Amino acid sequence: MPAITTDAYGHRSGTSAGTLGTALAAGAVSTTAIGTIVPTTAAGAAPTVTAVTANDTAGTFTLSPVTGGGAQAAGAVAQVFFAQPYAATTKAVLVGIVDNAAGAGAVAVAAGAQTITTTGFTFNVSAALTTAHTYNCTFHVVA
Repeated sequence: MPAITTDAYGHRSGTSAGTLGTALAAGAVSTTAIGTIVPTTAAGAAPTVTAVTANDTAGTFTLSPVTGGGAQAAGAVAQVFFAQPYAATTKAVLVGIVDNAAGAGAVAVAAGAQTITTTGFTFNVSAALTTAHTYNCTFHVVA
């Protein structure tokens, strides 16, 4: 188990790779590979996840809901699969989704974490995402 250190400013960080340090990568639609962030078909027929800067504790990525047509839906639009499972289900997962489209003015989208387990969680939205918009997604895991 990696050690956690706190600097003078209160920043937490891992001292080795593992639960805190291993970088997560973008994955293909609806796959379940550990250490990935993947879009689901609720985000459209061919959604993508790009610009991933994330680990098992926190991160950010861009979700493009559809690139090949398809019907978006409310519900789970992306899944995060931790690189290293937590020993117990986390206390909380805080998520945010912002519409980056021109003219949208970085409008927040109603979203929440759901299906939280020791191995990951889903990003859920209350209404379908908009075709041809990109969304900045963020998360923070409270262990």
